[in-house]
Amino acid sequence: MAGKKGGALRYFEGWEGGLVAVGIALTAAVLAVPLEVAPDDVPLPLVDGKLLAATLDRDRALAAAIVPALEREVTHSSASTELYDLRAFGEAFRAYGRAEVSDDVYEVVRARHRLVEAVAKARGVGDDKMLGLRAYQAGLFSAELRRWEDTKKESNELGDLGGGFLRLAVQSGWIEGGRIVMDDVLRGIFFKRRWNEVTGLRAPSYDLSLEEQRTFYAFLLTHPYVETGRAADPSDACRAADQWRLRKIEELARVDPVYPYALARGILFYRLGRYPASAQALRDYLGSATDGRYYLRARNYLVAANARAAEEAP
Repeated sequence: MAGKKGGALRYFEGWEGGLVAVGIALTAAVLAVPLEVAPDDVPLPLVDGKLLAATLDRDRALAAAIVPALEREVTHSSASTELYDLRAFGEAFRAYGRAEVSDDVYEVVRARHRLVEAVAKARGVGDDKMLGLRAYQAGLFSAELRRWEDTKKESNELGDLGGGFLRLAVQSGWIEGGRIVMDDVLRGIFFKRRWNEVTGLRAPSYDLSLEEQRTFYAFLLTHPYVETGRAADPSDACRAADQWRLRKIEELARVDPVYPYALARGILFYRLGRYPASAQALRDYLGSATDGRYYLRARNYLVAANARAAEEAP
């Protein structure tokens, strides 16, 4: 014979559904009321790993295709003339990096003129071969960085390919424990950006992909540049870093249409003590947000920004 439920528990029979409903209602009420929360980390661009991997695979294929041509014996055929121009361009690029490392301004100017002439001739070999050479040199650059990490000796090859990159990494604090805080993907992206800037090649086929751009700016936002010695005080260093981040998110917004630029500005303005500007940027974001990823967070940030702005009001 089944036992009967007894004691105080019998008074709660059938209440489970009601308790769930009450819990949901309370949660909704809490979410409906904005909280005062000080802004914290700047949002990073979202990188599609599959699309980035596809770009890397294409670069590897272009590099592999160019290696036989670079190793081919030069003859007097028209094909070898193109190969000569490609090799001459590669050497002119290296010569420019060498001049950059030397800090000889006049040699940098001369090397730049020679490089511009070499680029004009090499364009005739076709974009695929030029892109293949860029990908091939990017691989060499990454290998030389690993060699530097192991030996702490900067090879001539590293200077030829990267110019002042190593100096920039030291100045920017991108070296920890004797290692550069970048994986090979980031190193390749940095090389490609420098290669494009140095050669002046701006055609769409040479542009970095959107995922490469996102990867690049995500690194910069987490590893901001602060010139050593100019901001010895930690608070000054933080302000300098956030001022630098403001410039970087402006650049990022120009290439990434879905990046939450207004939200990032609101966070950075708050951290810089510019509370009215922070509140306005956060209102701009809330008025234009197309998804709810940061909506509740931005609303709470706006409460904090409004409160600080009111405190400073005359």
